[in-house]
Amino acid sequence: MKTVNKIIYVLCIIINSSCEDISDFDPGESKPVVEAFIYEGESVDDIYLKKTIPFNTESKSGSEIISDAIITISGNGQDFILTPVIDQPGRYIYDGNDLSVNIGENYQLTFEYEDRIISSTTTIPSEPEGMDISPQSIFINEINSLVDLRDFRESFQKTIDVTWNNNDGSYYYLVVENIENYPESIDPTDVLGGLGINFEFTTTPTQESILSLRPLIHYTQYGTHKVTIYHVNEEYAMLYETSTQDSRDLNEPYTNINNGLGIFSGFASQEVYFEVIKQ
Repeated sequence: MKTVNKIIYVLCIIINSSCEDISDFDPGESKPVVEAFIYEGESVDDIYLKKTIPFNTESKSGSEIISDAIITISGNGQDFILTPVIDQPGRYIYDGNDLSVNIGENYQLTFEYEDRIISSTTTIPSEPEGMDISPQSIFINEINSLVDLRDFRESFQKTIDVTWNNNDGSYYYLVVENIENYPESIDPTDVLGGLGINFEFTTTPTQESILSLRPLIHYTQYGTHKVTIYHVNEEYAMLYETSTQDSRDLNEPYTNINNGLGIFSGFASQEVYFEVIKQ
């Protein structure tokens, strides 16, 4: 299960809040907003469409779903038509098994919106190289009292270091997730543990080559954890930066969508695992 922070909603807010600074944006015009991600070796099922709402209409969200587009993904000399997901308006998937997403290959996304052809291209980056994790297990005391919390400071200094090669300053982001069926929290008062919800932590795009994991920040539960590192294109990092900017400094959001807004980007990933053991 890949995880990417959904940014369409934030992007629509930025667009509608900063339209005066965007020279080619007509506040009375609706534009499609694309959030489309494809992953090496995985099915294409992470394609979302919305549209901006003109200022002369009433809308609290600043955007509406597009559920009737005919979207084509082209790659390897073939065209593949996506299918809208009925119970998830605005989401599109490819429900065949003949669309292969491969490292180093180019892919194009196209659809028609209000008599315009909306399009974008992306390339699948290389897999992360040299990924390692040390140590692969760590012992953590359960926090049941103030004394335990005081003693926990020592455990907090222990890190699990995830490293990878990044000699060219590429962008990566990491997802840390507990994969137990019934996760147990380090802190018994933690709400997620009581509900049986697996804790998950996602980093922002980084050009570093190490992430030091600490308890109660990057993981909060005992058991097996999966760390997935995604190699991402610069286009995703640039859009992420503009979608999380300070509301007092709204700039034109980055986009690689022709005749539209948003992002179409490719990812490749590797995984490592670590264990959190109750002491």
